[in-house]
Amino acid sequence: MSMTDQNHTPSATRGNDGGARGRLTEVRRSTLRETKPSPKTTELWLTVLGVAVLTVVYNASRDASLNLFRACLLGTVMVAAYIVSRGFAKAGSHDDDDINEYERRA
Repeated sequence: MSMTDQNHTPSATRGNDGGARGRLTEVRRSTLRETKPSPKTTELWLTVLGVAVLTVVYNASRDASLNLFRACLLGTVMVAAYIVSRGFAKAGSHDDDDINEYERRA
């Protein structure tokens, strides 16, 4: 995807001597942001809640089947699922403000 406007014709700028300086194109840098910061997402808070519930259940459990290894494994799986879901969210998102700002300048 090109960041230059296809309909915009580059123009040379003139210096004090009346001659054209070599600047014929405009370079626009775009900083893409995440559409929603991490603390505002449901995934983060569900992961924190899940790990907290797992900690409470582990400490309250008298059953030997939920040992420390399994509790840590479940916590690791929850955190890994959170990381993967954030990766999918960031990969499929774009910032509409950058597109609108670019169209306003054109």
